[in-house]
Amino acid sequence: MTYYLIIGIIGIISGILCAQADVPLAWSGRREDALDAKAVGRISPWWTSVREGHFDLSFWLSCIGQPGTYLTTWALAELMSERNAALGILLKICTFIGAYTGLLFHAAACIKPLVYRAIAQEVTQETAQSAMDAIDKYPRLPSLICGIVLFLGETVILVIAVLTGALAVPKWFALCNPVCILPVMLAARKLNLRIGGALGIGSSLLGVVLIVAGLHG
Repeated sequence: MTYYLIIGIIGIISGILCAQADVPLAWSGRREDALDAKAVGRISPWWTSVREGHFDLSFWLSCIGQPGTYLTTWALAELMSERNAALGILLKICTFIGAYTGLLFHAAACIKPLVYRAIAQEVTQETAQSAMDAIDKYPRLPSLICGIVLFLGETVILVIAVLTGALAVPKWFALCNPVCILPVMLAARKLNLRIGGALGIGSSLLGVVLIVAGLHG
């Protein structure tokens, strides 16, 4: 029980770090500027007007936070394997794929503004855009896989595990996932609240699920 409690707490903290890692990519940090998550990865005018450390912060928050989120889902997989081995194996596969692709996905998003800052004054806008597109060549497919696996795959597995009793938690805990938290995050974004990304907050909720399931499992 103590094991799941400790891992769950680590998962909650790690998810918050990952959620906050998304904020510098969608917001310049200037009070007068609005949050624009749709702009992540696209050239933004403020890329050249903020400090380089703005993007360093995003990378390191993600780099530090991601291992704890994968540790949480792996522990969840072990726990649900006691009642449903197939679901446990599927979640472990998703965790492995997510760990393999997740940091690459976030690193690519951080590298683009740094490269753009270095060349923006030396080349045309068209050339700069071509450079941004070239950076996407390798991480594009892993990023897509990462999004599908972590956002949809893990959510489906969690919902099935909760509803079938593979995790000893109340049925409403099926709502504790990135997909269900997305509408809340979209509403927060409309209010310009810088809570962070849905995947990170969803990972924190998985930490809560792990703690409760571990205590009652």
